[in-house]
Amino acid sequence: AKGPAPAMKGDGVDMVDEILQFFKPNMLYRTFDVQGPGDRLLIYFTLYVHQCLKRINKQTKDKATKTLFALSQESFKIPGDSGFILPGFIPNPKTTTEGDLWKSYVKQLREEVGHRLCEIVYAEPEEGGMPSKWWMMFSKRKFLNKSFEN
Repeated sequence: AKGPAPAMKGDGVDMVDEILQFFKPNMLYRTFDVQGPGDRLLIYFTLYVHQCLKRINKQTKDKATKTLFALSQESFKIPGDSGFILPGFIPNPKTTTEGDLWKSYVKQLREEVGHRLCEIVYAEPEEGGMPSKWWMMFSKRKFLNKSFEN
């Protein structure tokens, strides 16, 4: 995805891989012990993956890919905005420039998360082109009693 974050070199695990790898176990927690900035992004994107799953329920892979790209382009609140879902978890940007940079990084991550999520959720041929029930079951849970959508 285009954006300010550089492409990762090599075959290592990146932030998007961690978000998707830890999504299911994280959804089972009622609390989350934040150790640093990476954990804050993990919390935010766990909520975002949950929103993605709610949006693609009962869609084919092609339709879901379009739905998640459109979702990644939608306007979203940043720390400091009224109605931001995690006030206090993520520090407010100090300047407008810092806020714009945060927004562009998050938009880039949202695009990449949506793209990779579709590859994982629709990987099982026995599902007949529909999303994996083992992923979709988590769309019915809330994480930390929060959700971008009801």
